Amino acid sequence: MAKEKGLEYQVVSTPAAGIPRARIVEQTEGLLKALVDPKTKEILGCTLFCAVSSEVINVVRVIIEAKLPYTFLRDTIFTHPTKSESLNDLFSKVDKLVFIDSPIHSFKMKYT
Repeated sequence: MAKEKGLEYQVVSTPAAGIPRARIVEQTEGLLKALVDPKTKEILGCTLFCAVSSEVINVVRVIIEAKLPYTFLRDTIFTHPTKSESLNDLFSKVDKLVFIDSPIHSFKMKYT
C-alpha cells in the first residue's frame, strides 16, 4: 500500500531464528518485517510470521497508532529472553550499513 501511495519507505526484516526465545522453545520458523518512513521515522506497517507473533504485534500497533518513531522500539529494553526483544533487532536494522569481511570477501550491504 505504501508503494501505491507513492510513499518513501525502507524495508527491514530479520529471521525468527535470530530470536533467543525462539531458539529456546525450538520455534525458529518465520520472519519479521517492517516498513519505515525514513523521513518521519514512523512505522508504516509490520508483519510478523512467527510463533506467538499475535502477542508481539500489539506492541507495534500501539507505536504505529501513537505515531511514535521506530527508535522507540529499537531502544526499548525488553525482558530477555522474550519474543518481544526481537523488535530491538528488527528496528536496529533501519538506516544501517552492515560490513561483511572475510579473507575471501569484503563488501558492504545496505538493508532494504
